[in-house]
Parts: sequence; C-alpha cells; structure tokens
Amino acid sequence: MCIIPAGDQSCSLVVVVSLEIYISEKQPGRLRKFDRQFLANQRNNALLAAMYKDEPVQGECIYMVTQRLWWNLPITCIFLLGFVAQVTAAWGSDVRDGSANPAIAVTSPAADSAGVPAQRPSYNTGSGFFVLKGKLYAPNGVEFRVRGVNRVHWDSPHSAEGIAKSGANTVRWGIDFARAARDNVALVQTQGIVNREVPIVGNWGGTCKPDTAPFQAVVATWVAQAEQWTKLNKTLIVNVANEWGPSSSAVWRDAYISAIGSLRAARYTGPILVDSGGCGQDDGDLVQYSQAVFNSDPERNVMFALHLYGGTNDFSASIRSITKGRRTVITLNGDSPRHPFAPSFDGTNNSYDGISAFQVSGVQGMTQVNGEQPAPTNVGGTPGAWTITLDVDSTHWENYTGGGTVVDYGGNYALKIARLAALSKNTGAVYIIGEFGPGENIGPSPTLTTPAEIITAAEADGIGWLAWAWDDNDLQACQADNKWFSMTYNCGAYGKPEDLTRFGNDVVLNPNYGLKALAKRFSLN
Repeated sequence: MCIIPAGDQSCSLVVVVSLEIYISEKQPGRLRKFDRQFLANQRNNALLAAMYKDEPVQGECIYMVTQRLWWNLPITCIFLLGFVAQVTAAWGSDVRDGSANPAIAVTSPAADSAGVPAQRPSYNTGSGFFVLKGKLYAPNGVEFRVRGVNRVHWDSPHSAEGIAKSGANTVRWGIDFARAARDNVALVQTQGIVNREVPIVGNWGGTCKPDTAPFQAVVATWVAQAEQWTKLNKTLIVNVANEWGPSSSAVWRDAYISAIGSLRAARYTGPILVDSGGCGQDDGDLVQYSQAVFNSDPERNVMFALHLYGGTNDFSASIRSITKGRRTVITLNGDSPRHPFAPSFDGTNNSYDGISAFQVSGVQGMTQVNGEQPAPTNVGGTPGAWTITLDVDSTHWENYTGGGTVVDYGGNYALKIARLAALSKNTGAVYIIGEFGPGENIGPSPTLTTPAEIITAAEADGIGWLAWAWDDNDLQACQADNKWFSMTYNCGAYGKPEDLTRFGNDVVLNPNYGLKALAKRFSLN
C-alpha cells in the first residue's frame, strides 16, 4: 500500500521478483551468473543453500523504481537465465535497499506476518509459544522469528532499559539460580516481559562440560524450581543448559531425552531450547540426533541452538585451474600473502588447515567436482598460486574449462545456516543461532565471520538469531570497549547511538538487518 501525503504525486514502486531455482551439478554456470548479478552482497548464500539441500530454493530481489502515479503500468521483468520467475508489484513508501547495490535489496522469507493464525496442535497442551512444522508461533498463532540479544548480567543496572530501546523481541538471560526462584521470576517479568521481550532463560552450570553429572544437576535445579518458573509458561522458553555436552554423541541425545521428560513431568509446557554440544558449536549433534530429541517430547515443542564462533568461517576462493589425478589439485585465484583457507600459512610453515571437506560450485567442464568433496587437512602452494587438494580421483573426468568457487564445507557460515534451515524443514523442530559475536577474531574461539554475514544468511533462510551480548563487559567498573563482545560501552546503557559499540551499532541500527529494522514484538500479557 502506498499512502501519499497531501500534495505529493509520487511514491516508490517496489517490484518483488520471486525466483524458484533448481541448482544441480549439471547447470552450475547458471547459478554463478545469478549469484554475480543479484546476490553479490549475500556471499553465495542461495547457491550454498541449494547445493546443500539439492532442491529448489526461493529468494527475492526487490527493485525500487520511482514512478509518478499517472504513468502507465504494469512493469515487466524478464530474466533470460532459464529460471522460473513470478513477478508481483506492490506500492511501498519506505523500503530499505541492500548495502552492496543501492538499487537492489535481498529480503528474507516472511515472518511475524499477520496472516491466518496457525492452530495449536492437539498434542500441545500449553498456552504459550509453540512449535509447528519447523516454525515458532506466539500464543495467538502468529509466526514469531527470534531476533534479539543475550543478556550476560542479570544485575546490570542499565541493561533492561537499554535492551527495551534496542527493539529486540527476545532476550536470552544468564540467571543466578542460587537466588530465590521467585526473585528471578519477578526479575524476568519486570525487566523483560513487561517490555514485550520473549524471555529465554538459561542455566550456565554445565557450560562446555561433556560429562553428564553437571547436566543432571542443572536439570534437577529446573525441576526443583518449577513451581515458580512454570508461572511463566505462557511466555518462557527454557534453555536447559548453556553449551553443555559432547560433540556428535548419543550421550547428548540420551541426556536431553531424559531431561525433556523430567521438565514435562514438572509441568513446563512452553518451548524447551537445546544447545548443541561441543560448547554449542557442534553441527553433528543436531544433524544426527536432534530428530530423536524432538520426537521424544510429547508436546513436540523443542527448539535447538547453534553458536557460531571459531568453528565458523567465511573463507572463500575462486578457482584458477584444476589438475586431474588420483588426487585432484585446485589452484586458486588471488595473490594474498597468506593462504585463503589457512590464514597462518605463508607457503613455508605449517600448512594444516583442519578442513576435511570442501564445497565446490560453479565449475564448468569438470562438473563432477561440484559438491561436497573430501580433503586432507593440509593446503599447499605459494602466494599467487595457492592450492587445495581433494581426496578424489579425477583421472577420467572431463577437463576443467572455467569458473568455480570453493568454501569450507563444514565451517562456512552460509552452509551451516542452510543446514539449520534444512533440519527445520525435515524434523519439524525450530533451529536458531543462539550466539554470535562481532567477528573481529577475538575471544577464546575467534572468527572473522561478521554479524552482517550471519544475520543476512539467517534472514534469507528464515532462521532466528541472538547476538552475544548486550553487556559482556571487559573493563573495570562495568565498562566495555570495541575489543570484546559487548554491544554497549557502559553497563548496558543505551539512549543514543554513541552508547553502542561498533558491534552494537551494527546489530541494532543497521537499516537493512538491524533489530530496529527487523524485530517485531507482540503483547505478552
């Protein structure tokens, strides 16, 4: 709808082009052309998602064209790329376009829409948020996308007011469970729910521990305090144990199946959020075992979280040439002094990269190489001629004729997020990014993956997200700087942009993907 002020005879026409694209190893060239022209600021997210899921994916390109109202319409968009396109047009008076090209914006699947509310399934006996077919719904049946922050300090004097002004619709709390449960519940009510922020309350007692003893103690605490916490069943999401558990392990599966049974018996009816093992960063627990955990819940009201830190990267390189053989050697474009997949390797020192598989896409001629390919955990070459080796025999493949891009199959941020989206579709559970930081190669598990990369990929795949963290102070007297993970400089206070760190400004105020631009709140009364 275009609402025109008096005396104004023009407005912005928004043409939304919905593309359904099937990408296969037989037609990689088409995708590369599409990627270059329409998704330049998305770092191949549509490509990576499609290559992983091997199925049609949908994306939208929004074009803003100023038109005078008496001009003749409709608009016709023609794409000679062999794709099926559906073009719709809608009038809009305030559209934010993409940072990479002022004429193009890439938007995410609709969420928090005011369409026909979803019906609570009969097996769900609660009155609060519920999971259905891979999506999270508010009590009124409206789809809800988690877009928020982590709050580290429950006793921070300014965090509640600052977060309320940020626009966040969800807050993940670090709570001191040694305090009286009634006091903690009151704190969440008066500093979160009153501001229409969905509370995710987590217990940090088992953080990064692989054994079950601390986990069992955490679950016992939830059960013991159920009389108070279940008063919040209409709004509360229970994050059982922050970053607990072993990686790719049936121990993680069985422990959570048991925990969910205990929590349901204690009358927690709202969503239960389960962090992946391996300090929250292990994809394997989710890929292998989240279906069994979800199915164990009689309420079918389980969410899963992956944290994106050191195990996540944005390494990428285009291909110069491919040498056939029993091992396939790919020479990469670029003349950087360090290897693009092993930033510490300069051509003379340790070449270990830790990457056991690469994702190759867009190669022409030798199309057999496209897709996931195993690799030794070492790279090679010298500046200007960096190489990677694949553990595949390409002796009898077609010759390489051009094109192609390589990313880390296990670590690439877009692939990780695409896997979460695929899991959501396949399991029926909800998956979110429970933590990510500023991406400045800092902290105990450093990464250079930026908030922009994570959030835009998450939005494109319909995945909720929570930034770490609103008040993660690294200086004395409750202060912070840009050398750590805090989004605010002074004890969580936020009244003006200058109160936010670079990280905070990006996550809160970015006009394309920030909280103020995207997050939507609902009445939680």
